[in-house]
Amino acid sequence: MIRSARSIRTKLNVILVATTVAALLLAALALLAVDLRRGLVDTEQDIVTQADVIALASAPALAFADPRVAAENLAVLRARSSVVAAALYDDTGKVFAIYRRDEADALAVPPRAQRAGVALEGDWAVAWRPVMSGRERVGTIWLEVRHDRVRRTLEYLGLLALVLGGSLVAALLLSNRLQRTLVAPILAIREVARQVLRGETGNLRAVRTSDDEVGELVDAFNAMLDELGRRAGTLEAANQALRASEARYQLAVRGSAAGLWDWDMPAGTMFYSPRFKALLGYTDQEFPDRPDSISRVLHADDRPVVAQALRAHLRDRQPYQVECRLMDNAGRWRWFFVAGAALWDPAGQPFRMAGSVVEVTERKHAEQVLQDANRAKDEFIATLAHELRNPLAPIRTGLEILKKDKANGPVSERARQTMERQLVHMIRLIDDLLDISRISSGKIRLEVSRIRLRPAVDSALEISRPAMQAGGHSLQVDWPEDDIELMGDPTRIAQALGNLLNNAAKYTPPDGQVALRVRREGDWVVLDVEDNGEGIAADMLETIFTLFSQVRSTIDRAQGGLGIGLYLVRSLVTLHGGSVVAESAGAGQGSRFTVRLPCLPALPHAEPPREQAESGPQAAGLKVLVVDDNIDAAETLATVLQMAGCETRLLHEGTHVLDGAQAFGPDIILLDIGLPGRSGYEVAMQLRQVPRFARTPLVAITGWGAEGDRQRAQAAGFDHHLTKPIDFAQLEPLLRDAARTRAST
Repeated sequence: MIRSARSIRTKLNVILVATTVAALLLAALALLAVDLRRGLVDTEQDIVTQADVIALASAPALAFADPRVAAENLAVLRARSSVVAAALYDDTGKVFAIYRRDEADALAVPPRAQRAGVALEGDWAVAWRPVMSGRERVGTIWLEVRHDRVRRTLEYLGLLALVLGGSLVAALLLSNRLQRTLVAPILAIREVARQVLRGETGNLRAVRTSDDEVGELVDAFNAMLDELGRRAGTLEAANQALRASEARYQLAVRGSAAGLWDWDMPAGTMFYSPRFKALLGYTDQEFPDRPDSISRVLHADDRPVVAQALRAHLRDRQPYQVECRLMDNAGRWRWFFVAGAALWDPAGQPFRMAGSVVEVTERKHAEQVLQDANRAKDEFIATLAHELRNPLAPIRTGLEILKKDKANGPVSERARQTMERQLVHMIRLIDDLLDISRISSGKIRLEVSRIRLRPAVDSALEISRPAMQAGGHSLQVDWPEDDIELMGDPTRIAQALGNLLNNAAKYTPPDGQVALRVRREGDWVVLDVEDNGEGIAADMLETIFTLFSQVRSTIDRAQGGLGIGLYLVRSLVTLHGGSVVAESAGAGQGSRFTVRLPCLPALPHAEPPREQAESGPQAAGLKVLVVDDNIDAAETLATVLQMAGCETRLLHEGTHVLDGAQAFGPDIILLDIGLPGRSGYEVAMQLRQVPRFARTPLVAITGWGAEGDRQRAQAAGFDHHLTKPIDFAQLEPLLRDAARTRAST
């Protein structure tokens, strides 16, 4: 690279030398490479020709095993001074005849023949060629030649250097004479520019001495001087306006209720308004105008958040808005809302940023109170659900006992069915309460996968069957010929659709009609739940989807409900990317709820897979350890298990579970979580540390059914998590799996 401190004349000389040398070298090297390549090719062809001629002449000598004639044929090569040595080999690869030039007597001849080919190395070339007699190979000939191509190339390079040096000297002499006409006007411009820099702002102008490009440069330079004069005047006026604007800005800063800040990035300074410092109670000396002043009072936990927001604004130009804690002069942490915006130069680099701070401590405290209240509400609902589930557990298992007891008459059976329907209704209310709490806090999670809609709809129909039967309703289901697939959580879809069907049964007079119609509309599946029941007033069609809203608010409603079912339906459908709307012609005219869900493209019609009946070992003889501090729940569950053929053992606290398990040797353990002495989590971890119970199925039987409770149970070593009151239909597959495992061992 040419250094900028050199004169124009020197730079022109350097350019001339560099370009001339580069051009001459490239041309010479290209010619040299071509000449060398052509010479090497000629050498290769020449040695191959010589070898083939000698091979042709020596073929009879090799065929008749006459080494004398072969040696005479090789001696012919003496006429070629470049051939240093040669040899003939018979068909077995042994030396047959040798030729060496006098000065090459010490040259070694390869003892064995090698494959045909030509090798070039430096000034030497070696050729191996086959000796053919007709179509039969009778031997091999070897030639070694000195061609001196490299030496001649070096001599050429020396001559090239002499020519190149002479050319450069001549070019420099001619260049120095021609440069004077070009450089003189430029030097004149330089002198005028120096005078301007020294402050001589008079009528200085460069003199034009030619009509070429240099003359145009002089005119442009003079025009630039005129423009600089005009701009200097404009700049002075702008500076005066800026000083006036700065004075007004300072006045506004001092009178603002919010704290203001201004960051000059190139200078590394930060201006804080008096109001900013007054908010925190600092003086100018305690809080100087430096960027690190704010860092000293910023809460350590908020620094990553502030830094991330600042990076996002400066890099991606996202809005800079962040809430953080700052320490005031009294040592108290107070919340502030900080906002600002940067300025970028034409190159896209930020050079200034300004903004404001507003105290939001009271609002943050109010939000914390609301969060604490919401958390307390969630904990209360979870505890309430747990306490309600515990007494329901023995009731459900008691009903299971009555169901298995075939000695009960029709009256007892109807009473049992009524009690079971009401129990299921109460369990569903508890589950809905917990789901509402999860949705409100954003903790509900969908287990989304590719599913068939038909099984989810069948589950919803099963959920609503008791309510339909209790009301004596007829249920009509219209289903398209082809099955429909979608991405969703089948449990939540069945829950939402089941709630709609239960609502239809609840608000339809006895012996009513309920219809479920399913159809595809493009990329959507549409599900209509229609009834001929009480209907909905027009002003309630949207209100009924709000939390705790009911069509009838009178205390004497025949049907129960908390007013959360439809809110839960809309929440679950919305989480699936769908929608639900209600339609009704008015009171007594029935209603229709339409659910729309995104579905996957239709697939070719295929027969749905047939469910195979459960097979394998039954639970008879299975040893089941039941651990529950609720004695009624434990005893009723043990009774149901015994009626299924299981052998049971009961424990009611956690400290002796390990001893009891070692004495009993259970095949499966049903373990409550809230045990006296030691929790179910601790018992599970203790059992897993014993090799004998490392793979024994552990089932959590608990009233705690949140997702966090399931995760904690899994981490403690439980294989399954069942929520009280458990449905024996959920427990039966686990018992069969345990029986199958026992049979295999």
